[in-house]
Amino acid sequence: MTNDSISVIIAAYNAEDTIDKCLVSILKQKNVDHYQIIIVNDGSTDNTLERLSKYRSNTKVSIINKKNTGASDSRNVALKQVNTDFVTFVDADDYVADDYLDTLLNQYFQLPDCDLAICGYQKELANGQITMIGNGEKAILNQEEAFHNIFISYNFEGYLVNKLFKVSIIKANNLWLDKEAKFSEDLLFCCNYLNYCQKISFNPKPVYHYVYYANSQLHSHRIGSPFDNNAISILDTFSKIRRTVPLKYTKEISDVNARVCWFAVTLLRSIAAAPNRNEIDKKTIDSLRKIAKKYRKDFMRNDVLPPRDKIIYWVNWFFPRTLGKIWNLLDLRDHS
Repeated sequence: MTNDSISVIIAAYNAEDTIDKCLVSILKQKNVDHYQIIIVNDGSTDNTLERLSKYRSNTKVSIINKKNTGASDSRNVALKQVNTDFVTFVDADDYVADDYLDTLLNQYFQLPDCDLAICGYQKELANGQITMIGNGEKAILNQEEAFHNIFISYNFEGYLVNKLFKVSIIKANNLWLDKEAKFSEDLLFCCNYLNYCQKISFNPKPVYHYVYYANSQLHSHRIGSPFDNNAISILDTFSKIRRTVPLKYTKEISDVNARVCWFAVTLLRSIAAAPNRNEIDKKTIDSLRKIAKKYRKDFMRNDVLPPRDKIIYWVNWFFPRTLGKIWNLLDLRDHS
């Protein structure tokens, strides 16, 4: 093992159409030689495993085949196999630039006491059309600054995929993905990890390509789709995230509350525009309105969400169904 050894973890489920592009992009990394790829086939029912078979002879690639237990558990399975100094994650339907690993690793060389390296990303459609490039400036952050910035929309955010973690921190503190969390489990992991960081490096160069596909989970939760009660579990995840933020960081705790308020508002809009809205328990709607009201002050003074959201909040409060219809008609997207 060398001082610049990296593991790249990919959890793949029914990724037959995207896994080749993903893997090829990682195998083409320049200026970084000491890395391995651990792919976990999470019980795919399509031809993902067959697609992976041609990489078995590649010494950089390890393939784990298991029954379907979800992305978090699959990543945990891979983490147990990691014996390198650093680890990063790539989603099976995304791909990376040829300097992805180099951009991340160089930050550790430039800042020897760095605890976490972060790069920029861009979101794009399957046809390559760019829909968004992450914001932010190159910076060295302390722990409090990182806790603040991770909640800023369109900044580096709480994704696993644009970060290079120290394996020593993960193993020393027994950090794992929460298998019970259905949404924002990556942000929860990142916040847990930040508790053990003092210096965080950020290079906003967009070397990670986050791709939207028509059949993705994202589209199954779009405004105007049938409402899935499981979506409410994101509020449970954010309760856990709130507990990861040190109590002395009152501004950042308020940031979390602002996020919770926004999710409650978004869920109300989703329910109002859903074809199955009459099937949703009134207690659920009342509970969401109470949450949106409880954290209204945090939301209105926050600086982590776009200013437009404060207007949307009030329109949604009084006319949720109308806003939902307009949102769906214009094919608008909610930010993360």
